[in-house]
Amino acid sequence: MLNPFENIKIPPKTEDLIKIVLDRIPKIGGKNVKEREIKRILFYKEQLQKYRDFVLQFPRIDQLHPFYRENIEIIADIDKVKMCLGAINRGVQLSFNIIERYRRLIKSSDEKEANRLMRQCFGRVSSILRSRKDCIDWLIDITSQLKKLKAIDPNLPTIIIAGPPNVGKSTLVSKISSAKPEVASYPFTTKEIHVGHIDTGIVKIQVIDTPGILDRPMSERNSIELKAINAIKNLNGIILFLFDVSNSSIYSAKEQLDLYKEVKSIKSVVIPVLNKIDDKNEELYKQIKENILEKVFEISAEKNIGLDTLLNYVINLLQNGQILDKRDIYLNSG
Repeated sequence: MLNPFENIKIPPKTEDLIKIVLDRIPKIGGKNVKEREIKRILFYKEQLQKYRDFVLQFPRIDQLHPFYRENIEIIADIDKVKMCLGAINRGVQLSFNIIERYRRLIKSSDEKEANRLMRQCFGRVSSILRSRKDCIDWLIDITSQLKKLKAIDPNLPTIIIAGPPNVGKSTLVSKISSAKPEVASYPFTTKEIHVGHIDTGIVKIQVIDTPGILDRPMSERNSIELKAINAIKNLNGIILFLFDVSNSSIYSAKEQLDLYKEVKSIKSVVIPVLNKIDDKNEELYKQIKENILEKVFEISAEKNIGLDTLLNYVINLLQNGQILDKRDIYLNSG
């Protein structure tokens, strides 16, 4: 499944399109003056079609999968997007009507009037565009951002890697899937959703690396964190929540556990994974582990410790179509 915004052709911004027409008009000729001026305004119509196509190619917002719909909400006001799509479409139709009216006027007028009528038409159409400039240019910027979203198929079995920043999510994703996200030792290295895949021979599994989330109120979270929350909330799959239990962890047990509880309140299937077990801080490890009732996996993504056990467990759940209730992954489930 493609990113639904991927195939939208981005038109020039308002002033750029007007300049394209201005630069081209002097080079357009014809068999006579009338034909030349008609060809000039029809060239403007051709350029305006780029805005019509832009609107028609934009997916129906109300029919989008919730994951992609919320991606719009993270960066823009959906009502404003709808309003601007309508305003652009109406502006293009109004411009088409004006061009058609002037085409007829030029055709039926005295040849001496043809150039004046063409310039009049150009001015009126340009005024319509400029009156919608804020909408056109803003929506072009928003769509350019949406086109960069990774193609995620909400219908594929999915493993979502979640947790605070800098706990090893990207390292784990790169070790178990085809994705190769940037890995660095500072928070918020991952600013976008990254997607990899695992092909078991029976089923193709999507693996998603999400940006880190901090333990703080939703109202204080930035757009990077909201992208992770969106994936957790709206993609149907299993969450692997990573804890950092190492000596170098910058998060307390409480911060990590509070965030874990929040993620569990959003999604029913959340598997706790204690990462960096090769450099375990005994006190942090103990505080986290004794507060988790569910089955816990202990790994070192960097050192490849425990990855096979974790992956086999998760693949088995997904391969058998077991998107289960919380109680199915409790410690006493075996």
